[in-house]
Amino acid sequence: MITKEEIEKTRSPRGLHQFVWRRINKIRKDRGERHKAMQRRGIYKVFTDEIIPLSIFVLKVYPNTYRVKPVLGNQGYDAIIMDEKEQIVDFVEITCPQDGQRKADDANKTVSRGYGNIHVYSPCENIDRLSKFIYFTCQKKAQKDYSNCTLVLVIDFDPPFPEHRRLCSKKLERLAEQIKSIRFKAKRVFLLILPYKEVLNRNSVRFT
Repeated sequence: MITKEEIEKTRSPRGLHQFVWRRINKIRKDRGERHKAMQRRGIYKVFTDEIIPLSIFVLKVYPNTYRVKPVLGNQGYDAIIMDEKEQIVDFVEITCPQDGQRKADDANKTVSRGYGNIHVYSPCENIDRLSKFIYFTCQKKAQKDYSNCTLVLVIDFDPPFPEHRRLCSKKLERLAEQIKSIRFKAKRVFLLILPYKEVLNRNSVRFT
């Protein structure tokens, strides 16, 4: 249902976003493909961890006159950004810190028995649990050279109830302060808050 060749086509930011969400809607309707996606099997791992957040990021950061070319592999970036004259203006590296073992266990159990593990925690405690993975990943990324690249840190967690959003925002602000203390070798560093579809410069710590 998804191929490397399709993913790597050059599109506008809006075109990439539309491609991704059309594929997501098709996958949801096919039980076998949906299970593969949940378990991040094959190409679904890169599609979920890199291409979905990339499609949100480019739509919010670059003009729709620009062109986006996702690149699969280990070349140090996940997408090339070109302007109207097809001149390269940016490279984008997506990193998605997560508790991979917990997610894999949840996905496997959901596929096998119809539901995953039951997680009970106080409001916004899931952000606290995720923070250690984010901070560890950031420290590893800080050791690499992304001086010609925009680094996007994806922060993905279950969205809070409306009455808990302010508390979660405070926790995200504290996390952003921690990230600010890390010296990255990158042209720019952004935080992509997936539940809110919000993009913040690393130097910004104000969440609404």
